[in-house]
Formats: sequence, structure tokens, C-alpha cells
Amino acid sequence: MEKINLCKGGCGRRAIYRGWCNINWKRGNRVSVTCPELEKKRIKAISIFRIKEAKLGLNPMQNPKICRKNHSPMRNIRASKTLKKLGELKLLPQQIESRKLREKRLIKIRRALRRLAKEGRLNHQIESETKRMRRHQKIAKTLKRLAEERKLPMQNLNDEEKMRFSKKLSRILKRKFRNGEIKLNDWGERYKYRSLRNGKIEFRSKWEKEVAKFLDKYNISWKYEALVIPYYDREKKLFRNTVPDFYTPDFNLFIEIKGNGEFKSQNTQDKLRGIRGHGYKVALFGKKQIKDLRENPLRTLSEIKELMYEKN
Repeated sequence: MEKINLCKGGCGRRAIYRGWCNINWKRGNRVSVTCPELEKKRIKAISIFRIKEAKLGLNPMQNPKICRKNHSPMRNIRASKTLKKLGELKLLPQQIESRKLREKRLIKIRRALRRLAKEGRLNHQIESETKRMRRHQKIAKTLKRLAEERKLPMQNLNDEEKMRFSKKLSRILKRKFRNGEIKLNDWGERYKYRSLRNGKIEFRSKWEKEVAKFLDKYNISWKYEALVIPYYDREKKLFRNTVPDFYTPDFNLFIEIKGNGEFKSQNTQDKLRGIRGHGYKVALFGKKQIKDLRENPLRTLSEIKELMYEKN
């Protein structure tokens, strides 16, 4: 029976050259052999060494003179040009990697970012207020310049790509909104109300509080800012999202409350069109409707019930 020699590195593979399972290169008498297990140990040892070196302040990149030399403006310009050329040729590492490797890399990056965020070590968490202001001003100038040159990604998408992008963004926003990862802006005065159905809620206006009382009085189940609805903004010519004020599941009806300035605006009409386009009924409440609700709530109730049978 033939004896099988295994790799010295401990990977379990068959040894093919001098007790190792792999050869990197061979030039005359010079040979470079390697093993996956040996490579893992080497990478780990380098990482441990670099971390110790950085803690002691001995990393070359912590030396200001070396940093100024390695990150000179001319070097950065050359590196930028090289990266652009590689990007155009589709030769950047992230452009040629497999889907599996890409997913693994992104998962690893997300984990590292979450860990750094918890430890408060992300760049924007440790930078000074002055640096933050400068960074924001620089980003604003760059975005403004790109917008004027029509180079922003959203400006170069066709209608189909815009639709696909808006749907993807809507799904992400809905998921984050449901999970409580993102919240609506809570600027301005808040109006507290205790609902028998929904518990303690804070509204953004007195009108919203009055509508909540009206719905509770007539035993109509409701949810406040429960769904994210995508719609097309005709003025800005892009897809956006709206979160209607009240949703009544029994009537499949949204109640949107707007002040005098927004009641007849084009943006409000676009929102209503978007809500109806998704198969929901919608009632728009303004100054007149709130006045009717106070003086004759039964008539308001009958009008809401009539909306159930209207066609979109």
C-alpha cells in the first residue's frame, strides 16, 4: 500500500513538494512553498504584530513625516487616476470578485462598523465640531457641483432604473421603520394623548389629537403613522415616500391632515394619488373638515363611511 505524505502545515492535504501542499513559484533553486493553514497563521501573526506596533506608536503611518510623504497631493492625484482607469476597465477587486466573496466581505465590513460604532470609535464620532462642520461643507459643495454638472447617480438613471431604485429604497425604509431603526423627525411642539386602543401617543398638531379623539369616540380602530407609502413627486420628478397620519384598517382608509399652506399644494395631491394608487382610500382633512368634525361629528362619520364604497 502506497504511503501518502501529508502537508507539514496541518491542512490535511497531500504533500507535493518538500512536505508542502502548494508551490507559489519556483525559479532555479529558489522555491516558495505555502499551505492554507500556514497562511492563516501568518496573517494572524501579522495582525497581532501591527496592533501591538500601533499601540506603542511605532507604526510608520503614525509618523507625521512619513504620512506627509506617502499622502502628498501629487500621490493622491496619481492614485485617483489609477483607480478611475481600473474602474473603467472593470479591474477593481470589488468588480472581479465572485458574488459569494462579495457577500462575505460586506458582512465582515458591517460587523466591524457595528463594533466600532458601539465603542464610539467611528471617525464621525470622535472628530471635533470644527472638523465635522468642514466635512459637511465640503460634501455640500461637492454635491452641488455634481448636481450642476448633471453627474449625480439619480440624474443619470432612466425611468425604469428610477422605479427599481425607489422600490428598493421603499422596502429598506419600511423594514427600518417597522424595526424602529429610523424615526420621523420630532421637531416642534408635541400634543400628548392617551388612547384606550393605542395607549400613550404624542401628536405633532392639535388637529391630529382631535381626529384621534373622534376615532376613539366612535370606536373606530386606527394606527398612527403606521405605513410608508411611495409616491411620485411631479414637481421634483422623483420618487419619494410619505407616512400618512392615520390608518383605519376597518375602512382600509388613510386620513391625512394638512394645514392651509399644504392643503391644495401639488405635493399633497401627488401623495394622495400615490396612496390611492396602492389600493387604499384616503380622506384629506384641513381647516374646514376639522371645523365640521367639531360642530357635526356624525356628518363627518357618514362621509368617512361613504368613502368605503367609492372607486379609486
